[in-house]
Amino acid sequence: MKKCNFLKDQDSSMSKIELKQSLEKIEKVINDACGFFEQMNLPNKSNANLSKPASSRGAVTTARPPPLVIGRDKDCDNIVAMLHDKEEDAQPDTNKAQCYSVIGIHGIGGSGKSTLSQLVCAREEKDGHFNLVMWVHVSQDFSVDTIFRQMSEAASRTPCPQFNNLDTLQTNLQKKLHGKRFLLVLDDVWYNNRDVRQYEKLQQILSPLNAGEAGSKILVTSRTKDALIALGAAEQRCIPMSLLDEDVFLKLFKHYAFHNVCVAADDRIRLEDIATHIAKKLKGSPLAAKLVGGQLRMRPNIDYWRSSRDGNHLDDTMGALWWSYQHLDEQGLLEVAMKGRIWKMFARDTLMNWCQPHFCNLK
Repeated sequence: MKKCNFLKDQDSSMSKIELKQSLEKIEKVINDACGFFEQMNLPNKSNANLSKPASSRGAVTTARPPPLVIGRDKDCDNIVAMLHDKEEDAQPDTNKAQCYSVIGIHGIGGSGKSTLSQLVCAREEKDGHFNLVMWVHVSQDFSVDTIFRQMSEAASRTPCPQFNNLDTLQTNLQKKLHGKRFLLVLDDVWYNNRDVRQYEKLQQILSPLNAGEAGSKILVTSRTKDALIALGAAEQRCIPMSLLDEDVFLKLFKHYAFHNVCVAADDRIRLEDIATHIAKKLKGSPLAAKLVGGQLRMRPNIDYWRSSRDGNHLDDTMGALWWSYQHLDEQGLLEVAMKGRIWKMFARDTLMNWCQPHFCNLK
């Protein structure tokens, strides 16, 4: 491994001062997150349970919709309409022999992209417009052969044979797609436009898909628009994840906070009022609604809810997490917070991953 020198990198667009400020912000995120989880009394997990890195190996390959979807019907309708559109002029570099086109959804982590894509899949499976509906979770660290296996299993609903090479895997997948109009969802695609190898892997994922029937579609979800464009989506078909209306978000938050909670009628009224104030601190994040609401549900105590409402940990932490969410993996952030790691221990792994695309030349 080459030694990295962030501050002397002539190609970096950041000055020393800007880099220092960014690192200080990340350190504050970790400190705030640790304090936040301590105050919310989140259970501490063992090292064994948290040591497994996020990867496409063992990733979810189900298109089953989540048990609760609130406020996404209009978004789902719009995407389904685009999936059924012929859109001859939608792709900037469309190859006439290409059987599919690409639509993308982008937004910060925890904004509901995966939930929306699963909702779309469930709608399409009932509608019958596509012969095949496949949903594959890609993630930040993926291998092409794993993705091909997941596609194959999603297409056939049977385990993929243990082929020994990538070419055989690709041929097997092409046979399953041949002559069929398909919808493929590639969920949670990460992309760094400076990483040539990553771009090549994404293009490899697309290579067997042209075996399908004309009118096939690929729906991509990612935190960045660049990932969607890299996979072939036209600018006008890159859809930003919309924020939930305030009243809809409050309904979502209250579901997580009050589901199956039995309290006296008077206490319920007080808790409802407190929940309204807490929801305003969460900046419309469905993930925050689930996390915070779930913890409140475990302790339906007025004093505890009031302390959560009146404390500043939600204000500072959510603001900091919101700033950093584009760059820190969800599992990594939760792991750091739950374990209570100090900054110096955290820096070697997560900080290096964060800085690598911008400052490091690693081999």
